[in-house]
Amino acid sequence: MRKIIFISALFLSAAIISCSGDSDSDVSVGYIDPGLGSAKTVNTNKSYNLLGVSESCGPAGNCNAIIYQGTVDNSYVGIAVNDKHDASPDFNLKIYWVDSSIPSSVNIASTGYTIKLIKGSTEYTTTANNLDLTIASQGDGTYLVTFNGTINLGGVSVNSGSTIRAYKYP
Repeated sequence: MRKIIFISALFLSAAIISCSGDSDSDVSVGYIDPGLGSAKTVNTNKSYNLLGVSESCGPAGNCNAIIYQGTVDNSYVGIAVNDKHDASPDFNLKIYWVDSSIPSSVNIASTGYTIKLIKGSTEYTTTANNLDLTIASQGDGTYLVTFNGTINLGGVSVNSGSTIRAYKYP
């Protein structure tokens, strides 16, 4: 009888130990730590003026415009803008390409970058135009992105002369 109680206690102990394994409840599955370290301050210099798309904002803290450099499978640089500051948001622009750092200029063939523009309920993702940009640090955590060429997206375009002043994230 003692042997059965001992073996049962041993199995119960093993079950308790295996169930209490490394279950870090502070991190949800799929979470990627952005590495901020401290709270970010809203930069009031963010702005965008996208000619052809007829979308603009700022400069103001509520303009949603970021530029980022990070690694997923490769190193990427990206620019994202949306109009969540607007009472009726209906615009979103994302552009990214493989690069190890934020360059001062970009001239990439249409097959070398990804663009996604949502205007209203229509999504545009196809273009034959090069991505031709000048990117200049403004010294305050923002970068001024200037489109040197037009990007036609079949029904809508981001015209040459369009600008985005985007906050560097993170």
